[in-house]
Parts: sequence; C-alpha cells; structure tokens
Amino acid sequence: MSVIPMSQLSLMRKRRELKELMEAGQWQKILVIEADLFTEIDMAVKDAERSPKELLNELGEVVKLYKELSSLCCIYAQEYHHPQR
Repeated sequence: MSVIPMSQLSLMRKRRELKELMEAGQWQKILVIEADLFTEIDMAVKDAERSPKELLNELGEVVKLYKELSSLCCIYAQEYHHPQR
C-alpha cells in the first residue's frame, strides 16, 4: 500500500468540495473552488512524492466531475436562458 502525499489528498478534498457545491447548486462558490482545483492539480502533478497510479485515478475522477459539470451547465443554459416558445 502506497502512502498518498498531502498534495494529492488536498486535490481529493477540493474535488469532493466541488462535487458537493455542484449538488447544492452553489454556482458562485463553484467558480472560486474550480480555480482552486486547478491549483491543487498543478501541485499534485509537480509533487516529487506523488503516487502516479493514485494520481491518475484521481485525475480520472476530476475528469468525470467536469463531464457532470458540463452537463449541468448545458441543462442550466437550456432551462434558464432560452425563452420558451
């Protein structure tokens, strides 16, 4: 069992925080956390102590989350920004 470095744990926490905000519809907070998430990704990737396998798994989870976020944005745009005819 490998030890997960702190940078990777921070990335996991930030991803989970973003997911919770998405589920709660906290769009203003999502903008802030999303910027933080990119910083966490950068730190985890550059960490000399990173676990490549675990990091790839976590980055896969981030990609899944962004697919979900993209879908939510499309739904939001259709429901709230296009007048019904």
